[in-house]
Amino acid sequence: MKPPRFFTGILAASIAGTLAATPAFAQTTQEQLSQILRQLETQKQIISSLSKEVERLRNGQKKQAEKIASSDGGPDGGDIKISVKEGLKLKSRDGNFKFQLGGRIMTDYAHYEDDRSRLGDGTEFRRARLFLAGTFYKNLDFKSQLDFAGNSVSVKDMYIRYNFMPNSLTFGNFKQPFSLEDQTSSKYITFMERALPNAFSPGHLIGIGYNTHGENWSFALAGAGSSVTGDADNEGDEGYSLTSRVHFAPLSEKAKNIHLGAAVSYRNLRNQTLRFRERPESHVTSVRFVDTGTITNATDQFLYGLEAASVWGPFSLQGEYIGVNVTRDRGLSDLDFYGWYGFASLFLTPGDHRSYNPKKGSFGRTKPKHSYADGGLGAWELAVRYSGVMLTDEDILGGGEKNLTFGLNWYATSHVRFMLNYIRVNNDNNATGNAANLLPQLASAADDDPQIIQLRAQIDF
Repeated sequence: MKPPRFFTGILAASIAGTLAATPAFAQTTQEQLSQILRQLETQKQIISSLSKEVERLRNGQKKQAEKIASSDGGPDGGDIKISVKEGLKLKSRDGNFKFQLGGRIMTDYAHYEDDRSRLGDGTEFRRARLFLAGTFYKNLDFKSQLDFAGNSVSVKDMYIRYNFMPNSLTFGNFKQPFSLEDQTSSKYITFMERALPNAFSPGHLIGIGYNTHGENWSFALAGAGSSVTGDADNEGDEGYSLTSRVHFAPLSEKAKNIHLGAAVSYRNLRNQTLRFRERPESHVTSVRFVDTGTITNATDQFLYGLEAASVWGPFSLQGEYIGVNVTRDRGLSDLDFYGWYGFASLFLTPGDHRSYNPKKGSFGRTKPKHSYADGGLGAWELAVRYSGVMLTDEDILGGGEKNLTFGLNWYATSHVRFMLNYIRVNNDNNATGNAANLLPQLASAADDDPQIIQLRAQIDF
């Protein structure tokens, strides 16, 4: 017969109480409790250490995400990296594919102190451009750039380029390799307009170009037909040209550079007309004081140019000479025209200087040491230029012009610039291209010497 359950419980409790009452059992129980407490303390320390490590890893991931966002300028799109730091850029993680959207806006105002003829004060969008550029399979580049200034659309760069470093082949509409100032983008030139000899530069033409370079030199060769504005309805054969440029930089450091270069260009006109003319280094007016008019019976044109520049910290010098020889048939004499310029610039803000690319042989973006966006003064630059062009020879009386220009540039940031130019124009007796706009009671446009003040606000992205 089994005892009742309550009797069994009472018996067990009695036995346990009796044992606990003994000194030996009490000591054993106390040691076990102490051991348990020590284990709990150890586990507490382990848990605390793990919590700190988790927090450290979490903070590290946060900082890494912030670093990626600040460097890429945008979110992570999986297999595509997106950046908005300098325009909209997309790039595949393997670097095989790239895409960029960018542009520039230049707004000008000009006041003309007329001498013998009216030029017309006013404002304009000097450039309002958008471009798409990119890369396919690492080696194949493309660029499409349109200009919307003047309330019309014009094509600038429109090409594809195959790169097999350090060489490249370019197909399409691109700027021909001639003249240091022409090879330097309008975003980076020191004055609002390029100098008077730019009248001779071939500019953008449709063709094929080869380029190769080293660390401090480059060589370029291009063959081209007409520009994109060529008359497609004209059944006559268009002319063709061959243009080549070479440069060498015997000194090439961050803020110390010496640049030497030369270029030649031959064009067969195939009885097409030829004309040289140029604005007075101001674009708001459409006036060209110097103008050869249409040169008839011209068969060939040969250009040659010499260029030099140097940068010594905040101080810079740059100059070019360009000459042109025009061959005419039917017993007419050949023609020789020429132009030149030289300028000096000085940055007033410490640490700022012009940026030179020794591989391309051209100048690039000025990056202020203390940007206005970061609370600094930006970069301030003073510049002075003297330029001239002569378009008179034999029976062609296109005139001669010499300009003295003073410039002040404020680079608020690396992408925002404000410019002020003062130009004193000195025309000779044959520079009468604005004779139709003579001031009252004047009979001659000869020796017309106006003064110009112009301003520009510029941003690019």
